[in-house]
Amino acid sequence: MRNKVRKCLLHTFGTLFILQMASALNRTSAQSSFYISGSEFHWTRGATPPVVQMKIGRELSENNFHPSPDSSKADLVIRVKCNSYFNGQTPYFFFACLDASLSVYDKNKGRLIYSNDIRRIKGGSTSLELADEKVYANASQIIADTLLRFIYFYKTGKQLTASAKQVEFEAFCDADRDIPDMAAERKNTYVLIIANDAYSPMQTARCFFDSVDYHARDARVFREYAIHTLGIPAKNVSMTINAKSFEIRRELIKLSSYSKGVDGNAELIFYYAGYGLIDEKTLEPYILPVDIENDDPKFIVRISDLYKMLQEDASRRISILLECSFQFDALKPKPAKARLQKIQLNYPNVPANAVFMAAAAPTQKAWSNKEAGHGLFTLALLNKLKETSGKASLKELSDFIIKDVRSASLKMKLKEQVPHSSFGSSLTKSLSVLKF
Repeated sequence: MRNKVRKCLLHTFGTLFILQMASALNRTSAQSSFYISGSEFHWTRGATPPVVQMKIGRELSENNFHPSPDSSKADLVIRVKCNSYFNGQTPYFFFACLDASLSVYDKNKGRLIYSNDIRRIKGGSTSLELADEKVYANASQIIADTLLRFIYFYKTGKQLTASAKQVEFEAFCDADRDIPDMAAERKNTYVLIIANDAYSPMQTARCFFDSVDYHARDARVFREYAIHTLGIPAKNVSMTINAKSFEIRRELIKLSSYSKGVDGNAELIFYYAGYGLIDEKTLEPYILPVDIENDDPKFIVRISDLYKMLQEDASRRISILLECSFQFDALKPKPAKARLQKIQLNYPNVPANAVFMAAAAPTQKAWSNKEAGHGLFTLALLNKLKETSGKASLKELSDFIIKDVRSASLKMKLKEQVPHSSFGSSLTKSLSVLKF
């Protein structure tokens, strides 16, 4: 009799426990509903259908939050107000800015839980209308990321994680296989990867000593290391293959703007694999977009331009990695030796918070390893990241790359290749501690 009573009580309590858990789950699910409203004003067209609000809604829906058609029935009410405006131009390129005011109201608790003003998000393109569209495209991603991370943490108590896309390369060497995974994510780090290999015959003739065999492959494998080994969310990593001049400038502006969403605490990484040349007038190195066949200063992207565009918005640290040779135009006579001696060829001084690593010194060739399917510089970078599981310090990484690439070029009986590293004044005292 006692056993029957005991079983009956256990069954009753078990049923009650299951019902309570189901009720709790239902409450959690109900609390994840949201409603978005606001206004978006475009400086070229006035008030238009929402772009930012749609992006926020998609991001939240993809992460198991449920849209509500009525603000009175939603758990969270999100208000977004955006206003874009003209911000000047250079020949053939227009710049725009956007200001945004954000707020999130918790209906259940009856209080405002989030409020933020993000100013001067930047964008640009080759026409006024496109610049306006691009600044809204930039802003939609930045604002959606900012709100999603806050709401996800507010509701779950956990940091948002992102999955990586499928690998897009064939493994040729050890660096391509068994890429280490890092558990912790650097949610405030943003990466722009550009690889150019579809150059015209004229561009190829100008860069006679260069090779484009592995630029796209270098970029794709580095992307996997950025996501898995460096722990950067996949959604924070952008990659463009064969970028035109305006695309490079637009993406650099976009990369810099991401720091707005995290109050200047972002770390920015720019990786480029492609052709490079030296301006015979200024003797300054510049990277070569796929659509430029002359030295028109309006279109080429100098190293100093990289610094300027990445410094548009304050950020904690900037890292620039260039798998690239910088040599004089093979179709033009080289400057006189007397002038080269007077103005020593070198890379411009880096900003205080910047890390600059180039595959070779100016006028040196950046060689490739055909068996590995990588440039020597990128191969050394990947090998060190794999060996240390992404925990190498800036000094450790730089020293290894310089030594390994120089040794490899000599072993292959090629002209010596010595990578170049420069560090900003605010980083030099901590190079042995700071991680890449």
